[in-house]
Amino acid sequence: MSILSGVISSYSNYRFNKMRKLEISVNNKNNVIKSIKTSPERFTVQKKVPIRSIPTMISIGKNIEDNVKSLKNNPDIPNTRASIEFMDKFEEHARSMGINDIGYTKVDSELIFKDRAVIYENAIVFIKEIDKFGVDNDFPGKQLKDLELYDDFGRKTNEMVDYLRENGFAAQASHPAQGFVTYPTLAQNAGLGWRGKSNLLITPELGPRQKISAIFTSIENLPVNTGHDHSWIGDYCNYCGKCLKSCPGNAIVEPTDGLNRSKFIPEHCIGCNDICTICLRDCPFNKKDYMQVKDKYEKIKNKKSLNYKTFNLSVC
Repeated sequence: MSILSGVISSYSNYRFNKMRKLEISVNNKNNVIKSIKTSPERFTVQKKVPIRSIPTMISIGKNIEDNVKSLKNNPDIPNTRASIEFMDKFEEHARSMGINDIGYTKVDSELIFKDRAVIYENAIVFIKEIDKFGVDNDFPGKQLKDLELYDDFGRKTNEMVDYLRENGFAAQASHPAQGFVTYPTLAQNAGLGWRGKSNLLITPELGPRQKISAIFTSIENLPVNTGHDHSWIGDYCNYCGKCLKSCPGNAIVEPTDGLNRSKFIPEHCIGCNDICTICLRDCPFNKKDYMQVKDKYEKIKNKKSLNYKTFNLSVC
């Protein structure tokens, strides 16, 4: 290891531990919603990044720290009710910043990572597009571009928190690169899509190509989702399995718990450790329109019972 690499590694460990301590400190605040015994562990990878990516990594780290440090800027007595007009303006402002879609839900404690906490159960969920060319192709600078997306989305999530505070609401940001909750299920609960076999969120507009962030807020009358319009995706994924077959690291494995649910092993994921987008690239929802996939699925479902041995895999 070179001297420069050693310095970078030491600084990275310092920032990582600092962020972790700040996030855990939210547990010490009054009336927070904490993780429970069955909550998942958060898997965090300290990626090996090229030197030119260091400024972006530093910016990401600072914005993650601001998720906690900025809590002191919340109003002492925050507003708890938002008008329809305000919510319309809020969504318009978010979309003007490049956020693709917005959903609302209540946070289940089981979704909060172990040793983490959120200050409110009311969640606003954002998704932002991952460029299709970047998913479908390998090219020099792909990792830096991915980091820049995390950085930009994280800053915009913090700016939306500032927007809420300026209007009298309390809020806590959750960065797309390192959040307080498991995002795909939170976004699924918010009605934005469905968690697929790859453990990625699949949405009608973008398929598996999005990053996710969230805001936990004092607004108690959010228009929370109550439907499951995208639940058919779960059935489809169970009988497709392209992501499982394509994964070069065998990070997606068949269920063994009898729950018909795939298991994701992040330690084996090349995308988590380096930059791999094969599970996104090969997903039928990346290659075809959402309704095309659904129409084909419905035709097959009407002809045959959904049985693994008889399901027509040509739908994939």
